[in-house]
Amino acid sequence: MPSIRRCPSCTIYYDESLPACPFCGAPNDTLPHGPLSSPDRGTVRNPLVAALCSLLWVGWGQWYNGRTDDGLFYLGAYTVTALLATFLVVPLFFVSFWASAAVLLLAVAAVVGILGHSIYDAYRTADKINRGDAAFTGKSRLFWVPASVYVLVIAMIAVILLIGPVPPAEEHADDIIDAPVPVATTPPAPDTQRTEFFDLFLTEDDLPADYAPPRYKLIPESDLSPTMRELGANVGFVEFFSEEPAPKPGDLVISQKLITFPEGNATRMVDSDYETYSIGRNEVLDPPAIGENSAAFKLIGRDRNATEDHIHYVITFSQYDLYEMFVTVGPDPDYELLEDLAVKAAAKIP
Repeated sequence: MPSIRRCPSCTIYYDESLPACPFCGAPNDTLPHGPLSSPDRGTVRNPLVAALCSLLWVGWGQWYNGRTDDGLFYLGAYTVTALLATFLVVPLFFVSFWASAAVLLLAVAAVVGILGHSIYDAYRTADKINRGDAAFTGKSRLFWVPASVYVLVIAMIAVILLIGPVPPAEEHADDIIDAPVPVATTPPAPDTQRTEFFDLFLTEDDLPADYAPPRYKLIPESDLSPTMRELGANVGFVEFFSEEPAPKPGDLVISQKLITFPEGNATRMVDSDYETYSIGRNEVLDPPAIGENSAAFKLIGRDRNATEDHIHYVITFSQYDLYEMFVTVGPDPDYELLEDLAVKAAAKIP
């Protein structure tokens, strides 16, 4: 069992073989050559490392020197000052700008002062340890907390730099169904800038006898879905069919939406419809064999405050740079009628 000695300064008992009291730093004058006789004393702590630690993390330099309580004091003072400043500056800003600015400047001066004194204290303490004026029994256990955080951050940055960000196109490559490649006998795509755009819409002759003349509306960019904008939708119109010339809420209305896309993106828009509509209780139907790519869905939902489910039908298809969507809105939708209208619309594309 080691011999113990009572420190004459702080009256604490400690191992007599230590060169100084580990609590107050008083030298152990019972040793034959004194506590300062070691020739390696100057290499115990590096003052520059201690100062750098405190610069990177308030109190870290103190923990490097083995001063746990001192490090907690500096870290606590720094944190409390920063929090108090935050809680005072924001409310004062709505009362007086100058008062808020004054408190902010004082807080900045305080935290800079605490940081600077922490750096100075770490450097000075390390130097005193090397000269034998202060005892050192080992780094504080808290020293490894900032060290672990910095190692983790550096490792994450290294992983990001090595792997690199995933390009958006590659991120969703598996979600996009490859568009069918046209054979050599496929006619060239029509020039929609020269073709009469409205010739592609259905007319009153294509509708059942009891339907009113169709109505048209330009689709503003704000009404386009994010996917449509992402795929480069440019020209867009929507046409409405109903039995009433001016349908009221609750009447059955059929719409035909026609939008042009850059080459290849119209069929990708149909692929995107599968992701959008084939969820929940919705049903994927067998689409009519029209265009280069087609899809059909039965949408099942319930309006707010309604007691019964409602049903909508959707048919979409693409041909060249054209994308068309047929939708029913209202009671008792007729899927066969919607399918017939979609087939007639596809036949109008040259």
